[in-house]
Amino acid sequence: MSKQSMQIPHEMLRMSCAQLLAASGVPSDQARMIADVVVEADLRGIGSHGVLRLPAYIHRVKAGTMTAATELVALRSRGATLLLDAQHGFGQIAGIYAMGKAIASARENGVGFVGVRNAGHFGIAAYYAMMALPHGMIGLVCANAAPCMAAWGGVLPLLGTNPVCIALPTGGEVDIVLDMASSVVARGKIRLAKSKGEQIPAGWALDARGLPTQDPVEAMKGTLVPIGGPKGYGIALAVDVLSGVLTGSDFGRHIPATDETEKNVSAGFVMQVIDIAAIADVEEYDRGMRELVNDIRRSACAPGVERIYLPGEIEWLKKKEYLERGIPVPASLLTTLRDLGLEMGVALSLPEG
Repeated sequence: MSKQSMQIPHEMLRMSCAQLLAASGVPSDQARMIADVVVEADLRGIGSHGVLRLPAYIHRVKAGTMTAATELVALRSRGATLLLDAQHGFGQIAGIYAMGKAIASARENGVGFVGVRNAGHFGIAAYYAMMALPHGMIGLVCANAAPCMAAWGGVLPLLGTNPVCIALPTGGEVDIVLDMASSVVARGKIRLAKSKGEQIPAGWALDARGLPTQDPVEAMKGTLVPIGGPKGYGIALAVDVLSGVLTGSDFGRHIPATDETEKNVSAGFVMQVIDIAAIADVEEYDRGMRELVNDIRRSACAPGVERIYLPGEIEWLKKKEYLERGIPVPASLLTTLRDLGLEMGVALSLPEG
């Protein structure tokens, strides 16, 4: 383990996050829900979307550009569809509620589609898509984000990393969870590298002039590289239409960054659920999934490759490890959390870095 990080038990980290949120005015039940989503990201090894984001959330609440208590309003409903306004509240609360509604709709109608507008950053999309899995359903989630990626061939940030997640039950120990940004990497990973004082790999980002860079500071001033070149740009654009234009939320250049405190949060997202039993015979589906997964497991590995993983399996394994050993948290982030706690009058039981 790096001397620059410490292994923190997940319960301790979750409790500290909830304490900080509650101290900022978030209702205790909502604080626990947000903390659960935040820590889940770190448990799955996605530190860019985990506790690292918490200070920015709290600063927004203190600035009045994100509401402490999230209250959702239903704007439209027809058949299996629903549109909600998060009224500039926490994306985590809106996401959990929206996916719950989508699951209920799928149980009744076979499918469910819930759009949300005017919400804050909701963390990892996988958290919500995976909510459908225990119900024998497929979860699909996409969201827009602050602009940090140029249209293909341009240099001006117009589109966010705009993630897409699809959670597919396999009937086995490990489900398929495809959770991907439309850029080569989520911007949070560059933010994380910046906080650690580390360089980023080549191919992740361009500087403000549109030239490749491995400096996270210059990358934050420039743009991210879309996955698959123009294909990633196309995915980001389509997700922005679904999440922003369709829901009536902000889109493109209008969405403020997570750490911006002068403008209300205004991102959008959509939650979609398919009840497998409404489309297919469940036993037949399970057999097909087992065959497909087994074919992948048994396929020959390319030179230098020891094992083929299912999408989301590495994160599943990481969670198993971190539940037992604790979550590695950068010492600098622990200091930030403790300082934030002192500022808010909360003594956190976090170890000294």
